[in-house]
Amino acid sequence: MINFIRSKLTVVFLLFSSSLVAQSWNFSPPINVTESAKAGVFHHLESSGRRNIAVSGNIVGITWEDDSDGIPRIYLARKNLDSNHFDTKVRISGEGEAYEPTIISLGGGLFAIGWEEDEQVSLRIVTPEKMGPILKIGNKTASQASLANFDDSILVVYREQVQRFGKIILQELNISDENQLSPVKRCAVDSELLENDQLYPVIAVLQGQVNVAWEDRRFGHTVIMHSQASPNDSCQFTPPVRISEKPKGSGSPYGAGHGVARVTLASYGSSWLYAVWADKRDYREGYDIFGAAKNGDNLFGPNKRVQDDFGNNARQWHATLAGHKNGQLVAAWTDERDGSMDIWYSQLEEGEWSSDTVVPAVSREGIQYHPSITLDQSGNLHLAWIYRQTGDGPTQVRYVQAQPKND
Repeated sequence: MINFIRSKLTVVFLLFSSSLVAQSWNFSPPINVTESAKAGVFHHLESSGRRNIAVSGNIVGITWEDDSDGIPRIYLARKNLDSNHFDTKVRISGEGEAYEPTIISLGGGLFAIGWEEDEQVSLRIVTPEKMGPILKIGNKTASQASLANFDDSILVVYREQVQRFGKIILQELNISDENQLSPVKRCAVDSELLENDQLYPVIAVLQGQVNVAWEDRRFGHTVIMHSQASPNDSCQFTPPVRISEKPKGSGSPYGAGHGVARVTLASYGSSWLYAVWADKRDYREGYDIFGAAKNGDNLFGPNKRVQDDFGNNARQWHATLAGHKNGQLVAAWTDERDGSMDIWYSQLEEGEWSSDTVVPAVSREGIQYHPSITLDQSGNLHLAWIYRQTGDGPTQVRYVQAQPKND
């Protein structure tokens, strides 16, 4: 009886707290990015750092991988901010099997897109009128690309196989007047001899300083590591420092330590950087979403759980993060606390994460997962995600926009 009462109170409080937080956003109706789901066709939004959506000028761009023509390929769909439909998708990748696309804005309707194809990292620039040539970089096998703007160039980090293990590599690329990319410099983010695997890197540039975070297995289990470069040299990195903390007295049954997965980074305000990831330190309930903040040249601070107390007894995955120069910071993730997979989000408010809210346009019959979010220059939120009606059914990419409410 006590458990039943507690459950009813939890539901009431969730509805109350969610309505309070939801008042800060006006969500538009959802828009289909891809055609209706078809049997045997599967879409993926799984880039390193979960960056599959960007806004360039007045154009929203979403990139994904699907096998609609029988081979996994990379596609891009775009729409104007004031339009209620996406243009027909265009193919970005070449003739090989392609995976894990990522996208950044170059302004004025231009995008840079990176992906894995034929075991190499491929990149190209897409303008409103045409696509630039594909540049392939990295030795076999190179994958898991993440991009960032750096002055008038582009930085890309990725995982490259070095004998037994994967190593995080950074390359700086020039952009010609014809939107052709060319390599300028290349370096390892961690110059030390590999002790175990490094994977799923993500890059962020703040005040000219390059920050890279990734999954690292040097301690016999997965942790989140970070290194930053000198503002004067994108290849002069500090020794890696662990971000994800080892819980004190966790009582975990795992031998080497608990698991973490899929870190992402976002800058916000004038000098702040935040990292979030999926964290299994509470091994009894699966993954939770944890994060940590960094100000300027300082190290990342203490770990904080991002989702609220009412998400503790449910599993969370697929954390995505978006920040703004005005100080906004929003995290979203896949959450099953209501008995089905939906997209939930939280906002950083005066250094603390708000109560969680289910995205109303996404909370519906079916399964919603793998979110990717961004904030445009005006502070509007843009969200793309994968929808499927049943757990083993075909998939579809969907999109929704939200504007801050004026209090």
